[in-house]
Amino acid sequence: MRRAGAYLLSLALALCSGCAAGIGGTYRNIEELQIIETLGFDSHGGAVLATAATGRDASGREVLRAAGAGEDVTAALRDMRELAGGGDLFFDSTGYILLGEAAAEEAGRYFDYIGRSGELRLDTPLIVVRGGEAAELVLSAGGDAEDVTSILSALEHDTERSGTGFVPSCSDIAVSLERSGSALALAVRTAKSTAGDFDTAENAGYAIFSGGELAGYLDGDAALGAAMLSGRAGRADIGAGGVSARLIRCGCELEPVWEGDELRALRFRLDLRGSVTEAEAYPDLASAARRGETEEALASEAERMAASCLATSQALGADFLGIGAELERRFPGRWKAIAAEWDELFRAVDVQVEAEWTLLRSYGYDTPPGLGEES
Repeated sequence: MRRAGAYLLSLALALCSGCAAGIGGTYRNIEELQIIETLGFDSHGGAVLATAATGRDASGREVLRAAGAGEDVTAALRDMRELAGGGDLFFDSTGYILLGEAAAEEAGRYFDYIGRSGELRLDTPLIVVRGGEAAELVLSAGGDAEDVTSILSALEHDTERSGTGFVPSCSDIAVSLERSGSALALAVRTAKSTAGDFDTAENAGYAIFSGGELAGYLDGDAALGAAMLSGRAGRADIGAGGVSARLIRCGCELEPVWEGDELRALRFRLDLRGSVTEAEAYPDLASAARRGETEEALASEAERMAASCLATSQALGADFLGIGAELERRFPGRWKAIAAEWDELFRAVDVQVEAEWTLLRSYGYDTPPGLGEES
């Protein structure tokens, strides 16, 4: 089901070209506005529950949390506006859209609404609440001290800087659905704060959309594998061979193996670079032999993570990495010969992952950080 993705994509292109109405197209008295920063959708037996929350501002105004229900998204939002009262709900600045798991299972209806909406922005991150409902987070996350928007903002920052690496927006998902028929979205779980006094959100890998439906998930290692294969991994910590290293740079090259016009294998080459953050029992990393062993161990671990991602992708028949689209772009003639059978071929083709890890800095125990030389 690529129509929802196609519609979202057409709206994204319209926004880029200036054809869509601007955010400030309709004047409202700012004193009367309730600026929604997080919007959630849940499905209940065909009906829709919409929830929304404002953020905290410098004025100290309390966070507004609102909800509405209806037979579809439009009716649910209308009900929310009627129940909220005391001000106009303003959705143009929404920073996050959450889908509960049941809503993600029929995501097409929500993609369609987002694409047609004149209020919601397509550069907004879309996040799936794994095993739960969006309402749980929107209405209760943060308690009296925090709010769901600040929690999601911190989680997004951690994911991009030191986690799996990327947080897809509605437009990212639209492009992937249109090109490949499947897409990834960040997944979170509802969890308790460290002190246990309020609900918060924690990273739960990636949700996999196939067409307009939730097809499955990528868990921690496989999610990081997806980021590496996309060349978008953050500064994640990877441990192997008694050493922990922080990924600094990541690149990936796809090398298809052809026999005439027949695709025999897909070979992925990962080029990874990072620095040691911890070495168990202080091994002598000044030794070239020891550095080589460490690089091999880290490369092997990266290969395992990438292979786990690809195994899930093939098992679901969900080409969320856009492999087919890349083959079409680079090998248009050969692609014509396999395009009709790509879905079946993708599930069965031999997949190989080869990684090379280069340690950027390898300090001996007696050489403190800042004084060592790059290797």
